[in-house]
Amino acid sequence: MDSVLVSIIIPVYNTEKTLPRCVDSALAQTYGRCEIVIVDDGSPDGAGDIADDYSRRYDNIKVIHKKNAGLAEARRSGVKEAKGDYIIHLDSDDELLPDAVEYLLSKCQENNLDLAYGNYIRIDEKGDKNEVSFPEDEMILTAQGFLDYIIYLHGICANWGCLTKREVWLNDSIYPPSDIKLPGEDVLINIKISNHIHRAGLFNHPVCLYYYNSNSLSNTGVLSKQDKWKEYFSIIDREFKTRGLFEKHESTLLIMKIDRMAFNISNLDVNDAWVKALLEDKRFKLPAKTRLLQALIKHPRLWRLLLKTKRRIFN
Repeated sequence: MDSVLVSIIIPVYNTEKTLPRCVDSALAQTYGRCEIVIVDDGSPDGAGDIADDYSRRYDNIKVIHKKNAGLAEARRSGVKEAKGDYIIHLDSDDELLPDAVEYLLSKCQENNLDLAYGNYIRIDEKGDKNEVSFPEDEMILTAQGFLDYIIYLHGICANWGCLTKREVWLNDSIYPPSDIKLPGEDVLINIKISNHIHRAGLFNHPVCLYYYNSNSLSNTGVLSKQDKWKEYFSIIDREFKTRGLFEKHESTLLIMKIDRMAFNISNLDVNDAWVKALLEDKRFKLPAKTRLLQALIKHPRLWRLLLKTKRRIFN
């Protein structure tokens, strides 16, 4: 195992305050053969300078400076520069736990996996910690099983906290269009990745500290706009249709769309044709939660009131 090189790719944008702890966690890995690729995605703060300082001090750190093009494109740039046999992505405001690479690599090799996930510890803005786990301690999945897991709204499978064979990330088809910024890119990428793997593993062993930020692009701003989510799901629908899987998963995709519409879109226009079609779709036997969401979304004032307690009611 010690002969295998692992590349830790860290995209950076406007995170000068958190980047040092992130890079330090990558340097502290118990597995000895790691290179660290920091991608400065046109960061307007001092993060790029901090990255350069690290690269001067550590031979296993390299830095890429590029024009801002978003997270997925930053990861793509890092993959092209990486030399490792495996890739692990790390967001620049999070941390890897010390044995993350060693543990995930051992699981990949023991089980002949193309990718391996650990679970993570979520740290909220008050500093409270909560371990986010998979339904089972160990899940070895086929490519189809991995796809099924992703779209059933489990939501734990971000692109960070996962060790993947580098060759998987060299498929340009897995990346979303570079000329638009979409919400939920990790789920979209994983759906595409499922077409390029044979076996995946999910393990209840913490590998990452995830710092929740209510002000991130994923939770506010342009990525919460209705037109972005509509385009996002049109890409997912095309992916499933191209692979001949749309009819099989259409009801699950409907559930996914209604869930995102309820919790992730700001200023939802309930009179929009796309929204109305999803709210009026009665073709499938949907879970009670989804039927309730369909009803509530039609009444924005009531929905906004209930949204304040959404975690207690709906999770």
